[in-house]
Amino acid sequence: MSKSFKTFLKHTAKDYYNQSVNPPVVRASTIIFKSMDELRKTQAKGKKNPIGGHFDYGRQGTSTTFILQQMLREMEECHHVFLTPTGFGSVFLSIFSVVRPGDEILTADPVYYPTRLLTEDFLKSFNIKTTFYDPHDLNSLKSKITKKTKLIYVESPGSNSFEFQDLSKIVSIAKKHKLFTAIDNTWATPYFLKPIKLGFDMSIVS
Repeated sequence: MSKSFKTFLKHTAKDYYNQSVNPPVVRASTIIFKSMDELRKTQAKGKKNPIGGHFDYGRQGTSTTFILQQMLREMEECHHVFLTPTGFGSVFLSIFSVVRPGDEILTADPVYYPTRLLTEDFLKSFNIKTTFYDPHDLNSLKSKITKKTKLIYVESPGSNSFEFQDLSKIVSIAKKHKLFTAIDNTWATPYFLKPIKLGFDMSIVS
């Protein structure tokens, strides 16, 4: 990011073409084109660059969601951003993108309560085991890693109780054991913390 973060937040996504302060909200499932040739060119661009904003169907996104993804990608300093209808949907997506039946998850004890219900109860029906670790004792985290462990799920600061964890050490432990890492960054926000730069695989913001 060449500009300062504050300057970026103030000036990004201005819709100078339509002379509006913010880009308009576009709701569309059907995307229209002037010709079949234009449609095919857009589809070819989309295959070549999936994150370039070349849409031929609303399910893939709109100009509004593309701008939001661009902003979040700059803020998080990451490769790609996935948008979900709810914050909890992003928690669900991050976990199920890497975990399969028979796998195990290590989760920070002070996570968002619905996340606790998801990992502790719901995942049991998929034969996925969750073990909680003490955020103040990373030795306990290391001792709970097994051959089946696939993901370390972190929240720092923790929901409601606001425990801060040694994130760099957690990333180091995960890399040593070849584990995926995800962090709920909702409380800290990308303004104060950029987990991807620390080495996390996924950053979640509600």
